[in-house]
Amino acid sequence: MSEKKSVTVNIYGNEYTMKGEADPLYIADLAKFVDAKMTEIGKKSSAPAAKVAILASMNIADELHRLEKTKADNLKLIETLEKSIVEMKKSSDGSLKHTLELKEQVDKAKAEVVENKKKLEQADSEVVKAVKEFEEATQKLDALKKETEETRKKLESASGKSEELEKLKTELQSFKTQLEKAKADLEASEGLNDEAQAEISDLKGKLSHQSLDLSKPKQAAPASQEIVTDFLPTEDKLKALFKKIDAILE
Repeated sequence: MSEKKSVTVNIYGNEYTMKGEADPLYIADLAKFVDAKMTEIGKKSSAPAAKVAILASMNIADELHRLEKTKADNLKLIETLEKSIVEMKKSSDGSLKHTLELKEQVDKAKAEVVENKKKLEQADSEVVKAVKEFEEATQKLDALKKETEETRKKLESASGKSEELEKLKTELQSFKTQLEKAKADLEASEGLNDEAQAEISDLKGKLSHQSLDLSKPKQAAPASQEIVTDFLPTEDKLKALFKKIDAILE
C-alpha cells in the first residue's frame, strides 16, 4: 500500500489539509477547480459558504453527469465507429482482394499483349520471308517462261527443219527410186547389148565375105548406156542433197 501524502489547499477562503495516495499536484488542481466553482457561485449569491458548497457540488455533479452521458454516447459512437471500421476493413479487404484480382488480370493481359506482340512480329517476319520466297519463285517462273519460249522457238525452228528434212527424204526416196529404175534399165540395156553382140557376131559370120565396117554396131551399146545414164541423178545433185541434209541435222 502506497504512503498517503498531505497537501494544504485553499477553498473559498478556507485552508484544508488533505491526505491521499494521489499526486499532491492532482489534489491541488481538484481544490482549485472546487474553489473556482464556489467563487463563481458566491459572486452571484450572498448565501453562506455551506450553501455555496452545496450549489457548487450540484454544478460539479451536473457536469459529471453530463460528462458521464457524453462518455456513454462517445462509447456508443466509438462502438459504432469500431463496427464501421470493421465493416470498412472487410470492405477494404474485399476491395483489396478485388484490386489484387484486377491487378492479376491486368498483369495477365499485359503478358498476353507481349506474347501477341511477339507472335505478330514473328508473323511479320514470316510474311516478309514468304514475300521474298514469292518474289524468288516469280523470278524463277519468269526465267522458266523465257526458257520455255526459247524452247518453243527452237521446236518451231526444228519443226521447220523437220519438214524440210522430210521433203529432202522424199526427194532422196525419189532419187533412190530413179536409181533403182536406172539400175534396172541399165541391167536391161546390158542384156540387150549382149543380144546385139550375139547378132553382130552372127552377122559377121554370115557377111564375112563382104567388106563391111562393123564398128557401128559395137557403138550401139554405149549409146544405149548413155540413154540410160540420163535417168541417173548427177553427182552435183547428190552433193547438194547431202549438203541440205547435213545442214538440217546440225
